[in-house]
Amino acid sequence: MKERLAIFFLIIIYAVGFAGIGLELKPALVNGTPLNLLLSLTVVLFFDTHKVKTLFWFSILVFALGYGIEVIGIQTGKIFGTYSYGEILGYKVWDTPLMIGVNWLLLVISAGNLVDQIFSNSNKFLKITIAATLMLFLDFLIEPVAIHWTMWVWENVEVPLQNYIAWWLIAAIMFVIYYYFLGKRVNKVASAVFIIQVGFFALLNLVI
Repeated sequence: MKERLAIFFLIIIYAVGFAGIGLELKPALVNGTPLNLLLSLTVVLFFDTHKVKTLFWFSILVFALGYGIEVIGIQTGKIFGTYSYGEILGYKVWDTPLMIGVNWLLLVISAGNLVDQIFSNSNKFLKITIAATLMLFLDFLIEPVAIHWTMWVWENVEVPLQNYIAWWLIAAIMFVIYYYFLGKRVNKVASAVFIIQVGFFALLNLVI
């Protein structure tokens, strides 16, 4: 019952976001993106049933790895291509919003749980491959929206192929970490978050 209420709550939050941003009823809601990411992650972690210590170290590692890779990418242009972040994602260190680390953590947990829920009997190699591919699919949906709202800007306007290759490879590494620490118990709220985000960004792509 609590899980269903949490999922319903998140659906409402994202629906309000779509109405405000996508339908332009209140475009300024886009500035609440950091709050939305933190809220989504908080709800997901609340319903995780792994040991607190295990979840803590997993979260620290994925946040640090995701954020660190983005910092290197921004500073060198060698990982994803040459790009820069705008102001919407909030406070930046080394030209990289801290929320990017939060986003990596949220997406890895949610995609990992969704794959575990659907492909529960598959081996870990297949799960890692599918989860990384789901992350890549979501990135395809996110990029046009993020560019439209200047969350980040690419040097040559178009998203380079390098970005998508790097995104998949890094995601795959993240899921190796995920299955080392977690992957033993399914968090249905986390699974729902990934589906909600796919729907959210798919709808935004239709209206921008």
